Amino acid sequence: MKTDYNSFLASPTAKQWKKIGARRRAGVATPLFSIYSEKSIGIGEIPDLKLLVDWCRQAGLSIIQLLPLNDVGFEFRPYDAQSSMALDPMYLSLERLTGCDLKVFHDDMIFLRRQFPIDKKHVDYGIKKAKLELLWKVFQHKTTEKEAHAFTAFLKKNKGWIQDYALYKVMKEVHNYKGWMDWPLVYKVREKEALKKFLKSHKEQILFQQWLQWQLFLQMTDAKKYAAKAGVFLMGDIPFLVSRDSADVWAHQEYFKLDLSSGAPPDLYFSKGQRWGMPPYHWENIASDDYEYLIQKLQYAECFFDLYRIDHFVGMFRLWTIRLDEPSENAGMNGSFDPRDEKLWKEHGEKLLAVMLANTDMLPCAEDLGVVPKCSYEILADYKIQIGRASCRERV
Repeated sequence: MKTDYNSFLASPTAKQWKKIGARRRAGVATPLFSIYSEKSIGIGEIPDLKLLVDWCRQAGLSIIQLLPLNDVGFEFRPYDAQSSMALDPMYLSLERLTGCDLKVFHDDMIFLRRQFPIDKKHVDYGIKKAKLELLWKVFQHKTTEKEAHAFTAFLKKNKGWIQDYALYKVMKEVHNYKGWMDWPLVYKVREKEALKKFLKSHKEQILFQQWLQWQLFLQMTDAKKYAAKAGVFLMGDIPFLVSRDSADVWAHQEYFKLDLSSGAPPDLYFSKGQRWGMPPYHWENIASDDYEYLIQKLQYAECFFDLYRIDHFVGMFRLWTIRLDEPSENAGMNGSFDPRDEKLWKEHGEKLLAVMLANTDMLPCAEDLGVVPKCSYEILADYKIQIGRASCRERV
């Protein structure tokens, strides 16, 4: 059956299709952690994407779909991240750090390579802790004035999320990696004076977390530019939900229904349904702030990607929710959809899509798995949104 690509350019996603080009393409899907090269230390690193770009160009492929790159802490669950904005520092290339005198750390890097060789069949995730320890040492060496100005500009541009994220990361470390729900009350409820004192007493550690994100930003934008020159598009994977124990939820508790857990109703594969643990969004509260939280996520992702895959696309219309006091052995059996009224689902999804399309030029793709409502098929067809599958759900 011949595809009418002209109809793509007359759809609500026309602006996004014009940027990419409405034609048939082939690509490759991969987790970054798996594509390490001879220059990597223990795990796939951001600059390794350039080698994959070169291969794609030779093979006639024009899209690289990446699994989520968000910071997963030390749980290593890519769809249950500690931030929907921050990237994971385990993907940083030490050799490509900006503004650092790496000669001082030559022996440390050799030791790290020996400790975490790249010829193993599986990634040793101990590399993250070891790499962070070395990155801390590198960070303590001052950058040049030019790079310090660039870092300051980055912080200013991303002030809407990066301080809360960095504060969360350091506070979590100080509290022996407990979830924010188990922190002292003054921190849990974000008492202003308590946070101000903590910021002052942990200034350098907080700056370190921000510096890591700046370095990640530089390496990812560099990889995107390289791909663009080669005619290869990068597709990001943006998880629909975020971990209950995350910077997002701690900083914006009003945006989440914390008495509920997201999940999936019973189906042919899971007779009791599923309970994922991530809190559902409180869309009314997010809407009252003009969807700034959603827009911010997409606009930051656009720095790195040309397309994005909307994980759990059906959740944009309605999400299966379970009360937290429901016995765990019942999994997702005794839940309900949010919104409850099926007549609201299509309108709810279209409203979110309208916000997304108006605020980013990235082309959306969708994961349309699970119990799929009729309105999801209709929107996919009307908006000319293509399906993008995931290849990873569990520990990476």
